[in-house]
Amino acid sequence: MLADLAQHALASGAEELAEPRLAAWLKTHPKDVTLLHWMAMLRRALDRRGEAIAALNEARRYAPGNPGAAHALAHVSLEAGYPASALFEQAIGLAPGKAEIRLGLASARFAEGEGERGLTELDAMLAANPGWMEGHRRYAQLAALSGHGDRALSTIERALERFPQGDALRKLGMDLLLEAERYPDALAAAERAIAIRGALAFFVLPRAAALDELGRSEEAAALFAVLGAPQEIGHAVWRVRHWLRTGDLRRAVGEAEPWLAPRGAEGMWPYAALAWRLAGDPRADWLDGRPGICKVIDLDSRQIGLDRLRALLQRLHRGSGRFLDQSVRGGTQTEGALLARMDPEIACVREVLRREVAQFVSALPAPEAAHPMLSQARAARPRFAGSWSVRLTDAGFHTAHHHPQGWVSSALYLSVPGGLEGKEGQLDLGAAPAGLGVDLEPRHSVEPREGRLVLFPSWMWHGTRPFRSGERMTIAFDIAHT
Repeated sequence: MLADLAQHALASGAEELAEPRLAAWLKTHPKDVTLLHWMAMLRRALDRRGEAIAALNEARRYAPGNPGAAHALAHVSLEAGYPASALFEQAIGLAPGKAEIRLGLASARFAEGEGERGLTELDAMLAANPGWMEGHRRYAQLAALSGHGDRALSTIERALERFPQGDALRKLGMDLLLEAERYPDALAAAERAIAIRGALAFFVLPRAAALDELGRSEEAAALFAVLGAPQEIGHAVWRVRHWLRTGDLRRAVGEAEPWLAPRGAEGMWPYAALAWRLAGDPRADWLDGRPGICKVIDLDSRQIGLDRLRALLQRLHRGSGRFLDQSVRGGTQTEGALLARMDPEIACVREVLRREVAQFVSALPAPEAAHPMLSQARAARPRFAGSWSVRLTDAGFHTAHHHPQGWVSSALYLSVPGGLEGKEGQLDLGAAPAGLGVDLEPRHSVEPREGRLVLFPSWMWHGTRPFRSGERMTIAFDIAHT
């Protein structure tokens, strides 16, 4: 019964209510390994990872052969910023067939400065199990982070040499290339797949998308026509991008609207915003033009421990790279959930950020069932869905992008280049991505300042302008849907 309570609390965000009940039970039943595990997960969700680790250590003391507790201890320790590779190795010894633990080991190797070793181990596992899709995806990301983007798809290519009929492998490779905006490579991969396996729809769509992104829109249009009406949102997004790029606003609006109601619509709202604004539709202002859905807050640098925080992040960035599918250009991005770390500098800023988000959420406009931001329940204690730091250097910038996995997104400036002129380095909210060729000014442009926090809807387009020299370092995070 208490396990069910914990499970429901984790799903509903009610961890603060369930945790004391489990704690009371464990006072009289300290060897209940199952509830120790659930207690740890509740405390993890409450960002009390030190206590979560303590509960998992207790579980392991009473049940040293329990693979679930061993894996959870390794995972929470990695999140907390502690060395975890030895813990993952122990978990693998207890559950050698569980692929998820091996992915965690690769991340732990990277975090401990042994990215090459992690890649080598993943490479060997993928040679033995070439159909392991998530392993290929993690290998590609870690290769890019380690500065080896040129070999990000090497395990997929090797697997296809052995299994040329591996359509899922081919599709994964094309998806990764499109996510990385390597459109010439994606086009070549699609055309190679079609030559070998035929004009299957899941090869024709990447070919159409790549052609469109490369400016060959007439060829893309013919392929989109052959494919017909989209049956999934990814296909619909590529079509809306095509209509926006070619200036057919009627079709762009008509293509986007059916996808705004189903689950997963977060990926389409950014395109609806562009299409409605370009078409002069009043729903554009209803969506992202109203006051109160974006906020700029200037924090006290002493309150967030700016100098110590900046020094910590500069150390972390020395071991960081660029993700294969991220918007960073001319800089590095940290790997893992930054605000989950146990460093005192992170713990300090995490609670300041949570407080500011709670205040922002409480002051949002009145709830509206149809609105992607205002329809969400407003928890008193916001939960972080993801967090990271970005360090941009000379001429660095973010391409315009959005975060479909979040509800509220952010930028907290820790370092800002000196001598910025005009709009150098500014954060643009609501402007169209450059690749669409759409002339649309941002809804807001925010001047970067140390200690400045910017909050905005996760589906809102956001990117930064290049600057000539210096360093721009930020913390960014997403707040989870409730």
